[in-house]
Amino acid sequence: MSNEQREQQIKEAARQRADQYDHPSQWSDTYYGFIDGAHWADKHPQWISVDKELPPKRKDPLVISNEVFIRTTGGHYLSAVYDYQDKQWIDVYNIKTLESNKVIHWMKIVPPRKEE
Repeated sequence: MSNEQREQQIKEAARQRADQYDHPSQWSDTYYGFIDGAHWADKHPQWISVDKELPPKRKDPLVISNEVFIRTTGGHYLSAVYDYQDKQWIDVYNIKTLESNKVIHWMKIVPPRKEE
């Protein structure tokens, strides 16, 4: 995957994440925070293999993990949760299971940057 393709993929994932917000400042903070987090992750890889560990379960009674950033065999980067009950990954913003690409790594999502 070229750097340009990678950047497009990051921007598309950031847009999908930010589109859940109606307020412009929330959209902007989420969009740019996601991009910053993806770039930070590229420079500070902290990917965790799904063969070694799955994300921790949420503290509420749900049997899903906290939202994390995932990487698939197809080279896709998405926000997802892991459903411990059904033992499957769920794409957070398309609300579908990820059947076509196997999830291979995950990492915690970096919080959005603070305005200076």
